[in-house]
Amino acid sequence: MTTTAMATRPRLGVRGVGALVGLLSGVLALGPALRPGYLLFYDMVFVPRLDLSDRTLGVDGSVPRAVPNDLVVALASHVVPGWVVQKALLLLVFVGVGAGVGGLMSSRLGAGAAALFASWNAYLAERLAIGHWGFLLGYAALPFLVAAASDVHLGRARGRLRLGVWTVVTALTGSTGAILGLIVTLAVLLVPTRSQPSGLRRVRLGREIGWALLVFVFANAPWWFPFLFVAPSASTGAGDSAGVTAFMSRADTSWGVLGSLLTGGGIWNAGTWTPGRSSAVVSGVALLVVLGCVGYAGWARAWRRSPAYAGLAVAGVVSLIIAGASAVPGGRQLVTAVVTDLPGGGLLRDSQKFVAVWVLLVAVCAGLLVEKVRDLGRKVGADRTAAVGVGLLVALWPLVVLTGLAWGEGGRWSAVTYPTSYTAVRDRVAALPPGAVAVFPWTLYRRYAFDHDQVVLDPWQRLLDRRVVVNDDLPLSSQVVRGESTDAARITTALERRTDVRAALQAAGVRYVLVETDQPSDPATALPSALRANPVAREAGLTLYDLGPAPRLPAGPGPWRYLGLVGLAVTPLLLVREVTATRRNVVTEELPA
Repeated sequence: MTTTAMATRPRLGVRGVGALVGLLSGVLALGPALRPGYLLFYDMVFVPRLDLSDRTLGVDGSVPRAVPNDLVVALASHVVPGWVVQKALLLLVFVGVGAGVGGLMSSRLGAGAAALFASWNAYLAERLAIGHWGFLLGYAALPFLVAAASDVHLGRARGRLRLGVWTVVTALTGSTGAILGLIVTLAVLLVPTRSQPSGLRRVRLGREIGWALLVFVFANAPWWFPFLFVAPSASTGAGDSAGVTAFMSRADTSWGVLGSLLTGGGIWNAGTWTPGRSSAVVSGVALLVVLGCVGYAGWARAWRRSPAYAGLAVAGVVSLIIAGASAVPGGRQLVTAVVTDLPGGGLLRDSQKFVAVWVLLVAVCAGLLVEKVRDLGRKVGADRTAAVGVGLLVALWPLVVLTGLAWGEGGRWSAVTYPTSYTAVRDRVAALPPGAVAVFPWTLYRRYAFDHDQVVLDPWQRLLDRRVVVNDDLPLSSQVVRGESTDAARITTALERRTDVRAALQAAGVRYVLVETDQPSDPATALPSALRANPVAREAGLTLYDLGPAPRLPAGPGPWRYLGLVGLAVTPLLLVREVTATRRNVVTEELPA
């Protein structure tokens, strides 16, 4: 090959390197889970086709938790099977976060090191294990949002448009991704630069912050607007007080809550902790390396390089404090007050999710440290190849301290298919007269033989194209966190008191009851025998009963409930307007003086 040919060959940029590292991490982490079929564990529930419904759109009156990310899945699953959508979204988490943090680095080696930690860490592993794929998509979008906000801070021509686009992308991942995105956006825009801005510059930054908030408000209207009209008992109250304790950050290592959070772990559910992190030696090495990466970046004053670094540093520390607040003396009472008394305070309940921003900060610091190791190698006389090789060896530390994530957590995550009986019952329900469906035994989570007895959220709310009523109380090892549905609460009370369960069901608009006969149950959760008189379908492990027509329920909210979706639909108009303004500014800048 000639020298000219080598010079013109395209080289993989920092984003490309990050994306490639993320892809390799995703394949290694998911392993057998990438086979055709569905991953079903905890909240990770995908179905062959998610229908568009009031619940999917977030306007059915319940707390809009999976909005509008369920809408994205529903639209995609009408084009390709649901298992394809699921695998594509999971791989997108790894590739996206790798490319995002890679783009924040100045060298391909640094990009690869940062991308490896960003796509191979305890936060990603534990949130994946609990099935919070929406959280992880928001996490993957954050580095792009940091870069876009930095462009705005520096006054670059297309920065505002990029910021608007990535604000919409984070909004599509759900409320958690959106709130994390707002934190990093404001941190990057507000962080001081080396020279204090002039009055004119302060005014410009004020306009940019206003623009960012405007796009945020419109893009996230599908979840915050319906939340305003949710019954207070569904979003606050005694149940949330217990939930603060249940969902506070926990120590998944020998180094306490803070040590666990610093290394990206600390989720409340012990069943999702990554194998190997319980070792004091392994988690201790991870903690030392994390502190070394952050310590080097602080000593080198890396945050001075750009608003992106400075803003990410501020946002990362703030998010770490939020994540650990409920675990410090007095913090639990403060968080409880916020959750139970402030509108929208429930977003702070599962506080460990905020550590995502800290993890991205550590990823960037890891990339900077690896670049420094390479530079030191060159200074001591090593040739370029040897210096890069040493840097690569140091960059592999995330794999060493988190081997438990590999190959679907040692094969624990495996793809399965729904039994044919599920398809038969779904089709049978679709042909029946209107009426909601209640699912028994009256518990929220299941263990299915076809799913290797893993704990999984009951899938029938997604499988059926009509309203499905389930018990939304969350049973934990030490307590039960009360749910948010008043209909479900009345049914639970009727079962506990052994009163007229039929009346409670029909008052909730339930006409059909689906009993999963392959599930263990006790009298407290079983459908009373008096209601089993009229079966309309029997399949393996499933029986469907008809209770008779339910009383007509009062009409739901009017068309105004869709205004949140209208807000999202308006957002592209703001971006189109910005495209026009950006083109005009670029042309003006390119004109000769």
